[in-house]
Amino acid sequence: MNKYALVVGLLVCQIVYVNSFGWAVVGIATSALSAIADIVDKTQVWTVEVHNEGKHHAHMWCASKDDKIGGDEGIWVKPGDKIVWGFRRHRTTQFWCNMDWYGQRVGWDVFVTNWKDAPNPTKWSIRNDGVYDQWKNRKWRNLNS
Repeated sequence: MNKYALVVGLLVCQIVYVNSFGWAVVGIATSALSAIADIVDKTQVWTVEVHNEGKHHAHMWCASKDDKIGGDEGIWVKPGDKIVWGFRRHRTTQFWCNMDWYGQRVGWDVFVTNWKDAPNPTKWSIRNDGVYDQWKNRKWRNLNS
């Protein structure tokens, strides 16, 4: 069943429940819906992509509190390639990447749950002059090539 259909069905049940028994039970119904929304949120799979559109190899280490992408050795991403990973989003999820780029070490957050404008998948571009998000083309870090 689609998670959105489940939430809509539960909202309808809440309305019927409140109308039948009065406003005293609104807090109970709202708490139940909040718990269900948390469960639905934890089952949502999110994807992050980091594209190397620059002229140098990028040596990357990406991680969250619980996960490491590429292990201890990191991942080499050559020009024209990308790395992609998925995870189950939670209300505290945060992924970041550190990168060695042509003698520089830079880091940035690649996903933070409370970002309101980040799409799924959340895509990044490494270019010769900086690291950009692909949804608003904002530069997050400067790079010297």
